[in-house]
Amino acid sequence: MKQLTQLALLLALLISFTSQSNAALLVEPVIGYNLGSKIDIEDSESYTGGSGGAFGARLGYQNLGFQLGLDYLNSSIDMDDNDFDENVSLSEFAGFVGFEFPVLLRVYAGYIFSANGETTFDGGSDVKLSQGTGTKVGVGFTGLPFIDINLEFRSGKFDSYEAGGIEFNKEVTYQSMMLGLSAPFAF
Repeated sequence: MKQLTQLALLLALLISFTSQSNAALLVEPVIGYNLGSKIDIEDSESYTGGSGGAFGARLGYQNLGFQLGLDYLNSSIDMDDNDFDENVSLSEFAGFVGFEFPVLLRVYAGYIFSANGETTFDGGSDVKLSQGTGTKVGVGFTGLPFIDINLEFRSGKFDSYEAGGIEFNKEVTYQSMMLGLSAPFAF
């Protein structure tokens, strides 16, 4: 009889905990503007001052403030450096973890496991960047209804690049700060 009472109490505790849980599917469209981007090519050039728009989305799981999921971001960065006045397109897939505090603040970090990019160098040579990896960290203000204001820093690298059909084994790194808006929906 005592074991049956303990089992009933444990079952009641589990049911009350799961009914109070905020577990939900997280869908979050993102738009942003890249500020102060930088691109470095190993042992040769460095280009700074890029800016441009970005869009993407996060899809994941949210429970008791914790967030976990996948992140996609497509950026168009206009490099306005004197030597390199071109548009660089980047596409990134990342896994992310985050936490939304009850006090209007969210923090998150991610690992970029797949990044691709393309641009055109002076002289018309198409450049393709592939197999990139990197990291991202961000902080968000969650005080507005349905809208978050986020500040995110991304840093990544490509081990090589292809220009005019020739592959160069030089590392290309990029860094960018993005100010963005997102609309997190939890279902």
